[in-house]
Amino acid sequence: MKLRTLALIHRSIGVMLGLVLLVIGLTGSTLVFYREIDQLLNSQLMQVLPQRERLSPEMALNTVRSAFPDMKLNTIILPRTAEGIYKVGLSSNSDELIDVFVNPYSGVILGSQQWGHTLMSFIYSIHNSLLIEEVGEQFVGICGLLLLVLVVSGLAVWPGWRKPSLGFWIRRKAPAPLLTYDLHKVGGFLSAVFLLLIASTGAAMVFSSQFESVTYWLTHTSKPTLPVSIAVVNQAPLRLQEILQIADTALPEGQTTLVILPHQPNDIFRVSKKLPQDTDVYGRSQVYIDQYTGKVLQVDNALKALLPARISNALLSLHNGGYGGLGLRCLYVLIGLVPSALFITGFFMWSNRNRAKYFDTLRAKATEILKTLLP
Repeated sequence: MKLRTLALIHRSIGVMLGLVLLVIGLTGSTLVFYREIDQLLNSQLMQVLPQRERLSPEMALNTVRSAFPDMKLNTIILPRTAEGIYKVGLSSNSDELIDVFVNPYSGVILGSQQWGHTLMSFIYSIHNSLLIEEVGEQFVGICGLLLLVLVVSGLAVWPGWRKPSLGFWIRRKAPAPLLTYDLHKVGGFLSAVFLLLIASTGAAMVFSSQFESVTYWLTHTSKPTLPVSIAVVNQAPLRLQEILQIADTALPEGQTTLVILPHQPNDIFRVSKKLPQDTDVYGRSQVYIDQYTGKVLQVDNALKALLPARISNALLSLHNGGYGGLGLRCLYVLIGLVPSALFITGFFMWSNRNRAKYFDTLRAKATEILKTLLP
């Protein structure tokens, strides 16, 4: 493909999607520190003074069940520090999502939050779906794929391939159009690897089922099916405390972080475990337990998982910088600002180019008119 064609593709995608990518990038930068910002803004809900004995997760669930009798209990997040709290996820018949925060020492409900009604969940909804729910999420995924094309086409026309010094040369005292071009080419090249990584992982998470199917096909492995409980008539599920003990026996080296609770007769208890080497905040290891018999149906150790599962497990950490330390996450914040800088510089380059074409056309037409009027 000719460089002129690649430049046209690069320019066209940048003009059409630049503003959208700017919004996605800015919100993404904020979400790198989602939990830290959310905890800072809502410290009265998410932190308590440590005491001697912590109440069981079962008691926290019972407290929330009594306070919200018309809602379904979906999840419970366990505290990971002495100052941490129980966080219980609920849903209504109209799919309204609410998080309830419980003091693990006193059992007192500290408060609740409705999804989408807090600052950070609002920012997440913009980043994930542009506030248009399912259709918006698909559109954001397509934007991720087009960002890949944008970066690749930008790399292809980068002048540094012909002469490296040209690719990194910034003419600080040059006129504004030349300086804008230099900033665009250097900033785009230096951030290209991270933009490719963020765009590809973002698109893969949006189109997760298709992505997983491709990875399992490429690695010639079969995708495991999710186990189910064998329904028992008139029998209540096991108590949460029993489920947690079973999970600890099945995978003792992991810290229990999250439990997904069963709703239907065939549903299972799904216990998330965080291993010491795991970079995900809740861990990627899972223990699947029959809700009636307590039988361990499956154990997914993230460190021993099949390659496709390991790739899928790593997507979020690769997307938000969670696989590194504080320094890498700060770098990801800066990378999230790059689409804004590239859009601004690219827009000025495009407007200057089109303004020049406009005046050239106007000048040519004026010349033609004068030629017809003058003898």
